[in-house]
Amino acid sequence: MTLSNLTTFPLRLGSTLLLLLLSLPLTAQTLVLAQISDRPKKDFRQLRPMVQFMAKALEAEGFSRGEVRLFPDYEQLSAAIRAGEVHWVTETPLTAARLVQADLATPLLRKWKRGQRSYQSLIYVRADSDINTLQQLKGKTIALEHRDSFSSYLLPLMALQAEGLKPVELDKPGQPTPADQVGYLFSRNEKNNILWVDKGVTTAGSVNDGDWTTAGRLPAGLTEKMRIIHRSEHYPRAYELVTSALAPAAAEALAQQLLTLDDAHRSLLQRYEQTRRFEPASQQDLDLLQQLSTGIAP
Repeated sequence: MTLSNLTTFPLRLGSTLLLLLLSLPLTAQTLVLAQISDRPKKDFRQLRPMVQFMAKALEAEGFSRGEVRLFPDYEQLSAAIRAGEVHWVTETPLTAARLVQADLATPLLRKWKRGQRSYQSLIYVRADSDINTLQQLKGKTIALEHRDSFSSYLLPLMALQAEGLKPVELDKPGQPTPADQVGYLFSRNEKNNILWVDKGVTTAGSVNDGDWTTAGRLPAGLTEKMRIIHRSEHYPRAYELVTSALAPAAAEALAQQLLTLDDAHRSLLQRYEQTRRFEPASQQDLDLLQQLSTGIAP
């Protein structure tokens, strides 16, 4: 090799390496699916197969793997979205509306979670209770699930306020409720909710109609000992939303992949919170999420 060749060899080698690098795909990304959860082990198991499947389906969009991120509350979820750490969110209407109204996410699809396209909130008491109306809950207590629940927090509080009642959060069971208010406590899940009413910890409780009617979600035999005193209107069960961290082309590809899941993917859908199917989010869905009064609860 001549002196001239020795001089130009590094330049030619560098050019060759540059061309090779430019011909490679864009740096592989991790597709991040997020949700608010107070049962992280269970929810992680339910969400992980779907995000891993979709990451492979979106390989052409630069994704190589999928990751589930679970947050204890809306504040931490929204902070992660603002930091660009989340691409995709699966949530019920309360959190979905908060994200839409904060311009943090856009509804992509409606999700038939637990087989339900829509659902409603129920308020119930023991069958042997003398409570027959919401007005009679004044000075009494009601069990709600948690602060991020749509059907067992926002909707029952909206129902109480629509009756002119004043809900107030209590610190612990047994704490007296002012005579002109309705005290509420968080049961954390639907099973505790009905057990608290059965044992007299609270006068009333609130769960959704799917929990009420589906075998295995509530302790056996307890619904027969209860009486429903209020049913809300029906609302969409859940939404798939995307954030600005996901490019429009990738968001469209994600929507198409989810919409094409069929009976051949029944196991995957079942593991994904017992989803029956997806359908495109409509303008009506967007209007609902923009107009829902997420701040009505005290």
